[in-house]
Amino acid sequence: MPEPEHDLLKEDMPGPPLAVAAESLFLVNLMIAPGLAFIILVVLWWRYRLSAPSLARNHLRQTVVASLWGGGLLVGVSVAVFLLGGFMNPWSWVVGVLYFVCFHAMLILFGVIGLNRAMLARPYRFPIIGPKLVE
Repeated sequence: MPEPEHDLLKEDMPGPPLAVAAESLFLVNLMIAPGLAFIILVVLWWRYRLSAPSLARNHLRQTVVASLWGGGLLVGVSVAVFLLGGFMNPWSWVVGVLYFVCFHAMLILFGVIGLNRAMLARPYRFPIIGPKLVE
């Protein structure tokens, strides 16, 4: 006997809503509304940093720290490449744009993995730039 089909429009969202919101805002900050989504993410972190369940606190903390480190590295290294190589040097543009695109894509990939972990109600640590997990 075949299993009944699930109506995805009537099912609840998987995972803790605050953790999923944090990871979603991280991705929105990278792809759709940079700055605005970051401000909303920081406000959520500030409001719930002490009162949220540990899983939601984990995802909030990881996304805020990863946004700060990621933004700093994206801007800082890109500026350094152009300052060291010069704006008129075509190789500066090749290296700068290649770095920006690859690092940005890596942050998006890690954000999607974090969103998946939030939906599965599991903790997540961003590789290299994420703070250590608090047990």
